[in-house]
Amino acid sequence: MKKIAVVAVLVMALAWCGMAFAFENEPEGFRGLKWGDAPTSKMKLFREADKWTAIYRLPGEKLELGEAKLLDICYGFYVPPNNSSKRLMSVSLYFGEKSNYGKLETVCRGKFGEPTKEGFYELVWVSPVSSVLLAYMPVDKMGYLALNDQEIWQEYLDEKEKRELKEAEEDW
Repeated sequence: MKKIAVVAVLVMALAWCGMAFAFENEPEGFRGLKWGDAPTSKMKLFREADKWTAIYRLPGEKLELGEAKLLDICYGFYVPPNNSSKRLMSVSLYFGEKSNYGKLETVCRGKFGEPTKEGFYELVWVSPVSSVLLAYMPVDKMGYLALNDQEIWQEYLDEKEKRELKEAEEDW
């Protein structure tokens, strides 16, 4: 029993250590936009996902990454409360065919190294600075590659939690 506990603690410590370190070539943004940048003048607002998230597209953007064919690229900007400045926090690349998952897997493994976590048609690279998620849903025949800045993303999640708690409190 003691050995099982020691092994469990070691496994958890190794997993934590793996999460604490950077992975190779962590993204600092995408296609010239850096995390925290405002939308460019060429970008068009696609929709507001919620009170603090604006999704933009870049008309005429190349819908390829390497040999993978993409359906869409969406840029997520955090809009802090009482502040009009939008800050890039995420980029999502959407694709359809399963073959594109394999092409993107090759690109991501080549750029970021071995994933932090692997699942069924899911690869994850995560650190305190950024995260990358490549996923494919065979039933829907759709997939995505999501790139995120952890600091801005956490700011957004904290603000969203505050809002939800305030709204729940008002409902009591």
